Order: sequence, then C-alpha cells, then structure tokens
Amino acid sequence: MAGAQVSYCVDMDKSVIIGNMEKRGWVSVGPDDDWQFYWASTQTCRNLFSVDSGYRMNDFQLINHFPNHYELTRKDTMVKNIKRYRRDLEREGNNLAEKSPE
Repeated sequence: MAGAQVSYCVDMDKSVIIGNMEKRGWVSVGPDDDWQFYWASTQTCRNLFSVDSGYRMNDFQLINHFPNHYELTRKDTMVKNIKRYRRDLEREGNNLAEKSPE
C-alpha cells in the first residue's frame, strides 16, 4: 500500500487527534465510507462489535479499541485477570506462577 493515502474516521471532535491525522496527510471519511483507521469512542466500539450489528472489520482496518478493552486498561480488572491467570498457571504446575520474593 505504498504511496496510497490513508483514510480515517473520527467520531468525536478532538483537535489533537484530528490535527495529527491531518499532518500525516490522511483523508477524513465518514463511518459508512471505506476507512483504514477509525478513532472511535468506547460506545461506538460496543455498537460496532455487538452481535446484533453483524459488522466485520477487514484485514486492513484498524480501530483504537477492541472488545472488552477495559479488561486490560482498568487497573482493577487487570489485577483480577492477572490473579486468575496466575491461579491457572499454578494448577498446571507452571514455573511462571511462582511469586517473586518481596
């Protein structure tokens, strides 16, 4: 895709995001047009990835969130998932589950 212009879509009015994309020479398009990059709010992502929408992203499309992203980005849910992962490793007898001495 060398030399081709990147098309982007933004669903919020954030001058920093839009300014950065414009400085790169990217072309703004609407959500129903063909886009390669979508800077979306979490609600838009929920709607986009919902079972009811039936929408499937193409291999060349990127979005700034992913389903259940809060599982990693919120500290409380990240800690919960790390603890669950450690318990699974302990059950399997994996050395990665060992806690480092404090």
